[in-house]
Amino acid sequence: MMDLFRQLRRRDDGVASVEFALWSTFFFVIIMVALDFGSLYLQRGKLNEAVGAAAVASFNNADNVSFGSLPLYVRGLTEDQSTAVTVSCNGSAGACTNFNRTCACLKQDGTYVANSCGNTCSGPGMTTGSTAGYYLTINASRSFDPMMVPRSVLSGASVSQQATVRLQ
Repeated sequence: MMDLFRQLRRRDDGVASVEFALWSTFFFVIIMVALDFGSLYLQRGKLNEAVGAAAVASFNNADNVSFGSLPLYVRGLTEDQSTAVTVSCNGSAGACTNFNRTCACLKQDGTYVANSCGNTCSGPGMTTGSTAGYYLTINASRSFDPMMVPRSVLSGASVSQQATVRLQ
């Protein structure tokens, strides 16, 4: 009986198959994690491109921006109709207009202070020498569903982008 155990210990038949199975499983997991992160970065880039394109289109048509179609424009560029898009002007959602615009000063913390158009912005938190204007902010976000990586590792598993453009 002892002789049988010695013979089994010396035999190396199948060692390569076991090593291959272990290493291929390890590489498969690594590849799936890399694909998750790659997919996250691709989706974020696509969303960033869509929000940037909408901001440029708004700037190019600053006098007559189609505020209602901006969310559709962003969703069309991302090719995902579930993308949540909000448009706000001077920090107020749903207050965008092409006529009778009210201007504001954009503070360094991203908030707005009402001011007359063209007036110099001054005070704490203001950029020195800036003037009051009409600011459009586009926010877009969408969920991300990873294949292998836990959602908590990917910062809540959502992708979001924002752009602010001065129209006046």
